[in-house]
Amino acid sequence: MIIGIVFSIIVAILWSLGEVNYSNISKQYDRHNIYMYSYLFRAIIYISVVLIFDFSLIGTFNTNVFINVLPIILCDLVASLLINIAVANGKLSVVSPIMAAYPVLDIILGALLLTEDVSSVNLFLVGLICISIIVLAFSQKKSKRAPHPIKGIIFAIMYMLLVAFSTYFEKSIYISNFSVYDLYYYKGIVYTGASLLFAVIVVVTPTKMKNIDVSILKGCGLTPIGNVLYSFALQASTITIVAPLSSLYSVITNIISRIILKEKITIEERVCIGLIIVCTLLLIILGFIT
Repeated sequence: MIIGIVFSIIVAILWSLGEVNYSNISKQYDRHNIYMYSYLFRAIIYISVVLIFDFSLIGTFNTNVFINVLPIILCDLVASLLINIAVANGKLSVVSPIMAAYPVLDIILGALLLTEDVSSVNLFLVGLICISIIVLAFSQKKSKRAPHPIKGIIFAIMYMLLVAFSTYFEKSIYISNFSVYDLYYYKGIVYTGASLLFAVIVVVTPTKMKNIDVSILKGCGLTPIGNVLYSFALQASTITIVAPLSSLYSVITNIISRIILKEKITIEERVCIGLIIVCTLLLIILGFIT
């Protein structure tokens, strides 16, 4: 339990730093280059995990295992595409807490399918988060940092749903005694193929290949490192603790985006963002109690 909590806190820090840097590069580089580097760094990091912790998996391929992890991989692949669209079109301080609201579904899935305890208070907090997201959607206006705010929110919600289902699928695999190393072995294979695909797209289209720099490294590299620790956290603790605690990255992201990115938010947006964050904190407290 303690290991899961510590990993979740580190995950929150890595995800917040990765998200802020990703928001910056999404407005500086074309989408194909970002996808290529995002998948490339994921492939390198995930395969490195296997090489370090379970080298015996290299060179093996089990069709049944691959089928079991495929839903997770597909959710991750699509989510990687959606987050770019979300942060490129909306204010990071707004879309971040929405993307971090995946515990809304995780808690419901945990209760219905993983038989984890969920109280009526949890459901009430989930409802407040949903209402806050809806109000945010109707209060958005165009700005320099948010050229298409509604589009940003829509893709943020889609991202949140995918992450929630990915978390559920991943937790259910561990309950079935699958190894986290199996997961990252097959993730590494798929992401290697995805990065090569976008490399070809970059080469054969008018898009110019961008050299790797510090911003790309931070924007595309910190998040997958957090993903690895998130998997270890899920193995070590319950989904009702790990998911909300890790989702607190949006608090850090919100602070950094307002300081570094100089994003301005209205009073209405502050209230909604505050409700999402407070409800998430309360869900964490309830997770510890139960």
